[in-house]
Amino acid sequence: GEQSSIVPLEVSDEIWRCAVVGQCADDMFVTIEEELLTRDLDTFNTQHLANMAWAFVVLEHSRFHKMSKSGLKLLERVLEVSSKRIDEFALEELRQLGQVTLATRTRESEGRETGFALKVKEALHKHHGEMEIESPESSQFHLHVATSLQSLGVPIHNEVKVFEGVYHIDIVIGDGDPHSPQGKVAVEVDGPTHFVGKSQQPTPHTSLKRWLLNKEGYAVVSIPYFEWQQYLTEDEFESYLVGKLREVRWDMRDMTLKQPPSAQPQGTPSPP
Repeated sequence: GEQSSIVPLEVSDEIWRCAVVGQCADDMFVTIEEELLTRDLDTFNTQHLANMAWAFVVLEHSRFHKMSKSGLKLLERVLEVSSKRIDEFALEELRQLGQVTLATRTRESEGRETGFALKVKEALHKHHGEMEIESPESSQFHLHVATSLQSLGVPIHNEVKVFEGVYHIDIVIGDGDPHSPQGKVAVEVDGPTHFVGKSQQPTPHTSLKRWLLNKEGYAVVSIPYFEWQQYLTEDEFESYLVGKLREVRWDMRDMTLKQPPSAQPQGTPSPP
């Protein structure tokens, strides 16, 4: 057949750009999906594959909240090719695939990983080796929130890693293992880089992280810098945090989550 004018780099770059700004014209999105389904994805390098998988998950989540038929089929194809070539992926690309995995995986009993999710997790572990994954450095804003929560007597864990370090949660609230999401609150301390420009609209990356943490089973609370900056005294900061925790049904007397959130992943495909 006639060779298409769309080349891998242009396609993955175009989808990546759409995902980063969080929007894509519907007709263009469908055109790209249908075009890609005719292509031999083995000719795409690992960066193209990781970018495409990540971007499709971001776009489908942030704009459509469901996977189109062509999107579902395409993501399955991308993950199938990625699965065969998992050893070729660099660490950052594996982290992108880790985010895709959190969005698409199905879990067996006892939360054991299977299929593609297991492959990605093992590859990430191999890349990290036996070294402990470095936690990001906490900001003054983060430390202030953590200190205020401790003053309230709330049990906290700082910088908790999720899925072999694909994400770090700023603060996890709740007794017991912070990596076990049931009955826990994930507190995200969101500075200016988590929002689009000077707006109060979260970036697609931030929205995706919140959605994925909720899907994992955490109750998610965002502490945006523009709300925090309105207060001056410790009493005000603490009162604000109590209000935020009440929104997700955290009980300040028992220090427990009264109603763990029920994650509702919509239209996510099963990994190959």
